[in-house]
Amino acid sequence: MRWQYVFKHWGCTLLLGVILFILTAGLGAEEAMVITLMLPAVSLVFSIPTLIIYIVVFHWLKKYSIMDTKWVKLILVTTTILGIGITICLFDTAGVMRPIMCYSIAAIVSS
Repeated sequence: MRWQYVFKHWGCTLLLGVILFILTAGLGAEEAMVITLMLPAVSLVFSIPTLIIYIVVFHWLKKYSIMDTKWVKLILVTTTILGIGITICLFDTAGVMRPIMCYSIAAIVSS
């Protein structure tokens, strides 16, 4: 497993999470356009703490030669989902289930 996986997974999770959130929000065309323009930037900023932890976990797994692909992906996706849940709950306590579900599904699919 290479470092490229870390950044590809992170980028795909952010993009797919935004798409899933917009599709499940039931917004009108005008509202969807505004959110489509703003949400990727907001997602990028809020995902940085999770990305840092994700990189540390990946480095640790690589350092100790735990490189069975199935286990590495399972550990990294679990780290991502926990990071998403914690980050969203820290900043927003009302209506947290939809973004957590959208970004968690995106993390699982993109892995």
